[in-house]
Amino acid sequence: MPGYVRAAERREQLLAAARAVLVREGLEGLTLRDVAAEASVHLSTLQYIFSSRGELIHALAERVLADAGFRQLEVRDDGLAVELDRHFQWYAQQFLEDPAMLELARHELVATVGGVARREAELPLGRPLLPHDLEPRIARIAECAGETYQRPVADLARLWTLAGRGMLHAFLVHRDLDRFRADAEVVRAAIVGIAAPTRRVAVRQA
Repeated sequence: MPGYVRAAERREQLLAAARAVLVREGLEGLTLRDVAAEASVHLSTLQYIFSSRGELIHALAERVLADAGFRQLEVRDDGLAVELDRHFQWYAQQFLEDPAMLELARHELVATVGGVARREAELPLGRPLLPHDLEPRIARIAECAGETYQRPVADLARLWTLAGRGMLHAFLVHRDLDRFRADAEVVRAAIVGIAAPTRRVAVRQA
């Protein structure tokens, strides 16, 4: 239907404008009026598609995550060492090169200092964009690869989370991708060394 196509095109136009405003002004400075001006439309036109600032930011955050290829981080059966390498490579190659994704990450790091209540109120999706509960992911890695670890999965998850957030913070301060890559290799080696993965051997039935 022509009306639906027009609305869909307008939505894409507004999300592109919102991304531009996000990068230029930061999430705190993103307003509906500025997005409408960026898209060269009336404010009422924007509000017909996105009825509130919160709705627009939610849709924008979902789009930024999708554009960053977040789904490619689905767990495979390669084991902990390879999964860590894939994870940090994704950050270096796609996440850190996207200024919109970096702004959402910066906002989250600042907002989460205020605690759970503030986090739920202020994060674009009402939940963290950044990995915050890696225990299920590591358990899934172990299951898919048939690995066992010398340390509890919960310990490995805490180390991964703390190191990852520290690396992101350092990048936001220094904007040094080579440093991030070097830190990633140190963190990967440390986690794998502590985990000491071993593969379970399946016993064949006679």
